[in-house]
Amino acid sequence: MKKQKELFALLHHLKNCPSDFLDVKENLSKMITKALIADLFRKLFNDFEDDKDLKALLSQLNVSENEYRAIRVATWFFDQPLFHDNNLQDGITSFLFERLPLLSKHVKAETWLDDEDRTEEFVREALRSCHVLIDGESEDEAQDRLDALSTIKRLKILEETNAPLLRMKAIRQAMAEKKAREAANVYGRE
Repeated sequence: MKKQKELFALLHHLKNCPSDFLDVKENLSKMITKALIADLFRKLFNDFEDDKDLKALLSQLNVSENEYRAIRVATWFFDQPLFHDNNLQDGITSFLFERLPLLSKHVKAETWLDDEDRTEEFVREALRSCHVLIDGESEDEAQDRLDALSTIKRLKILEETNAPLLRMKAIRQAMAEKKAREAANVYGRE
């Protein structure tokens, strides 16, 4: 892990994302999202014009409207001095094009800004992608906190918890049906 940053400053910055980043007409969404990413990479890394890999990523960017909105929020988030480092390009790219679209399948874009836990999850996921730590946290502490906030882990736990409950419900229903059939058989013989 690299640089360290104060968590509350990052949370504050993310929560101050202008509504314009969310409120884009759907027919312009893809184009504006690509333009914001291109502007971000030009500003942060100065070599966008020569980066064929990024151009290829932009040409393949085809996600849901919610994911475009979340990516636009991320362009706001990454536009701050902490991320003005060429060594973070891989982490930022990974977050924008891989991790955030995956997370945004489960979280609405405005929730990243409105819900305290989701805001912190966003910040921690972005920092983890960039190998940046929060001031005073070790890598293990940062990972534990992210695990506690993780939307993906929470959904997995819910699925694991629901599976036995659904099996129990099916067993009870089968037992009730068997009992009803047996009662009907007894009634039919009498």
